Amino acid sequence: MSDVQEDFLYDDFRLLDIEVDTLAKLKITEQIDEDTGKTILTPHLAPSNLKDRHKNTKIILAPDGSVVYPQSLYLVSKLRGEGKVKDTSSIAKALLLFTRFLDSTHSEQYDDNGDVIPPVYLTYKSLTRYEEESAPWCFAKFLISNCRHRNSDGDEALSLTTARGYMNSVLIFYKWLQKYGYVKNDKKHIITHYSKVTLRNNQDINEHDMMAHTKSSKPLEVDMSHIMRMFPRADSTPGHKKLKPMTIKHQSLFYDHLEYLPEPFSLMYRLAVETGTRIDELRHFPAYQIGKFDTSGLDVVPMHITVTKFNKPRTIEVPVAIYEELEIYKFSKQRVRNVNKRNKLIESKKMLDTTEYLFLSNKGAVYSLNTLEKHFTDLRQYLMSFDPTWYYRAHDLRSTFASNWLRNEVVEREVGYDFLMDELATLMGHSDTSTTEKYVKFMNEEASQRSAAKRKNNKLNGGW
Repeated sequence: MSDVQEDFLYDDFRLLDIEVDTLAKLKITEQIDEDTGKTILTPHLAPSNLKDRHKNTKIILAPDGSVVYPQSLYLVSKLRGEGKVKDTSSIAKALLLFTRFLDSTHSEQYDDNGDVIPPVYLTYKSLTRYEEESAPWCFAKFLISNCRHRNSDGDEALSLTTARGYMNSVLIFYKWLQKYGYVKNDKKHIITHYSKVTLRNNQDINEHDMMAHTKSSKPLEVDMSHIMRMFPRADSTPGHKKLKPMTIKHQSLFYDHLEYLPEPFSLMYRLAVETGTRIDELRHFPAYQIGKFDTSGLDVVPMHITVTKFNKPRTIEVPVAIYEELEIYKFSKQRVRNVNKRNKLIESKKMLDTTEYLFLSNKGAVYSLNTLEKHFTDLRQYLMSFDPTWYYRAHDLRSTFASNWLRNEVVEREVGYDFLMDELATLMGHSDTSTTEKYVKFMNEEASQRSAAKRKNNKLNGGW
């Protein structure tokens, strides 16, 4: 394992990016102890030295810095063999939340009435003959109480889709635990029971479809765990109502105090608001284009990014003022020192990714997601000292870009929001406009509410 990303100490469980040689083999070296005459067996890993077999994943670290097993071992195992995945990020987030939940049961909790809930000391091995007492079942109840659905208050932290996905990842993790003997698989150690469930086939049959005869409208019967059946079937919150772009007032506060953050984080977050780049895209923002453009007469500079969600490259529009700051940062003394450190790691084969990224840590590596999230959390806490309503997540910078872009383009071109959907989809990197539609709906609803408020004010003032 190498190429460990920069991180810093927390008082909580956290994720750490690592690189794994998936074809490394365990070798046993025999050596005779001259004093005792006994054979000493020494295990060590023999690397494969195949670059295409070096893959990135995440592991979970405890507050004391130790590796959390067997969750971390499972994440590494998902890189090869049956059921391997290309990206372990979503599984890692699920297991991180599960690990934090288990740890929370080791101390007193409080219910909604303020009454003390005594510790129950759950671990991943907490399984009995009753599934309702198992750690997975208790985790499901925790997820349901913290996700948005028809009967929820609407301000819960998780979406229903995310909660279901996390639970499913944990159940698959338990199948792996059973397979390799980490937990027992018998009637006294029940994870969950399964029963038949009939699902409706919502696929509409088009009579003009030449392949209609191959499609069936019959209901589908599947085995479903009792735990997954606990979750509500649908999320009643429309996608556009989940968006939370910054208000004009909050954007002003954001820009006025952004320099509170150390470099280059203030520049990275401004770039996110001005271009709609995701946090992971900021980490892997390319450097090779910086300094190659003649910006004379330009309002924006088109830049091509390749490390994107679903590996869908796209061109973003960087305002000239931001681009000039990127140039200054690229050739700053601190970044040059970080680039030299990165080059030494590459030369020594300790780092295999030779891509020239713009934003580098003092170790010469790209910043970890934890680092970027932590700095944004620090910024949020700082801004909330001025305005307690300033509560945004890092991902809200992206929806702020979308709402700003739509608002400005509608005024400049004198068109409706729907007219701009295709263009916004391209800028945001959406494969189709169904994802972009939520941003347009949000702006249309905002315009409708603004128009209704204006009519109400005119009526109150005696006008029409």
